[in-house]
Amino acid sequence: MRRVVGVLLLVALTAVSASTARAQSAVAPTAAATPTQIYSYSSPYSRALSPTVAEQPASQPAAVLVPGQSVGPYQPLGFPTERVIWYPSVTGATFFDDNVFARHNNRQGDWAGVVRPELAWRSTNLPNVEVVGSSFIEQRWYNRFTSEDQLNGGAAMGTTVRAGENTQLITRMSYLHGHEDRGTSDSINTAFLRPLAYDQADVAGAINQRYGRFWTSVGAAGAFIHFGNGTLAGVQIPQTYRDGTIAYVPFRLGYVVAPLTSVFVEASFNRRDFHVDPFDSRGYRVVGGALFEPGPGSRIKGEIFGGYMNQNYTGFGFQTVSTFTYGSSLAFLLRPDLTAVLEGRRDAREASLSGGVFVGALGDGVSVIESVVAGRMDWAVQPNLVLGAGVAYIEDQYLGAGRTDRAVSPLASVKYFANRYLTLGFDYRYLNFDSSGLGVLGYYRNVYLFSAHVRM
Repeated sequence: MRRVVGVLLLVALTAVSASTARAQSAVAPTAAATPTQIYSYSSPYSRALSPTVAEQPASQPAAVLVPGQSVGPYQPLGFPTERVIWYPSVTGATFFDDNVFARHNNRQGDWAGVVRPELAWRSTNLPNVEVVGSSFIEQRWYNRFTSEDQLNGGAAMGTTVRAGENTQLITRMSYLHGHEDRGTSDSINTAFLRPLAYDQADVAGAINQRYGRFWTSVGAAGAFIHFGNGTLAGVQIPQTYRDGTIAYVPFRLGYVVAPLTSVFVEASFNRRDFHVDPFDSRGYRVVGGALFEPGPGSRIKGEIFGGYMNQNYTGFGFQTVSTFTYGSSLAFLLRPDLTAVLEGRRDAREASLSGGVFVGALGDGVSVIESVVAGRMDWAVQPNLVLGAGVAYIEDQYLGAGRTDRAVSPLASVKYFANRYLTLGFDYRYLNFDSSGLGVLGYYRNVYLFSAHVRM
């Protein structure tokens, strides 16, 4: 699994739900089922493929969107049919990256163009059922370095079924084809001939039940992951150690302490099976936290929790992870014109120090503790002009390898809603990476992105 890598170049192109799986080349499509009561389901441990700092939800505008909602002053009209409202849109963008290959020395910059058509939808006139979804295709062209050209795409769908006054069924499925950005990491992707391609499919479901002020949520989720091979000095470097299945089973017990506010405890279990057996592991997490539901008068939505995690690996050289964990995905309405988001997580991961070159060699596979904290604020200085700023920090601690990677990424953005159909944007992002690992070189990069988004 890649660790700290390059800057996500297309942050301004789409706003996504905090519950969708993140991916590097293109943000996963929105498909969050918005519950009318109690907690929807525990997010699956879907092993972020490229968890860069820039990729966290705090890089996105504070509103957590579903089809038919908007961050700006205009609500999309869509095209209604008898059972579905369709929301087509297209984004065109150009950006300049002053360190395309994320190198310590010999930095090289390039301009690139992006075209990204999207189609979102939501159901209507379906009693006790809500269905939402979206899909996209994204083409990226570079001016000089055509090896970086990419074609990405994905689709997702979520459903909420109100089976009774106190019963709710949630499902979600998604597919994403993308490419990892380059950067210093355990995949040594700066040296590969092309960025690594991957495919990921996610499925999840849960049953939510309310018993007066108490509620329960029990679910199951799975992620299925496949990577293309890298090419280094004319030799293929297999990435099969990253291919596999991750299953996750969470259970939550909650208690409503105030309208739209609950406290909860969670016990969850995961199983990770990869094509290279030493990377397999079993783990669990026990946490407590607070849940804030959306609703009339709500100024906070999302959740925050903390507790203990344990991950036990089968391979020699992997250390058992036994430490504290935390997570948050919160959106705040501070004032009518000021919003904020706070995202955080601490997870157990696995890595090949050689990026697959010496998989199976003694000491190549290691367990990793990854910690992320990110925040963002957006200020509507005018109804059609929004200024944003934020910062994110990521740390990967390679257990037993004497290596810790750190990256910090501040950002700034401007969005101008010219009219109901057109939004113009500018994003600036800086990323600085450093590592204590022997021979792991640091780098920095600046990315400037100009975008135009047309929606109906």
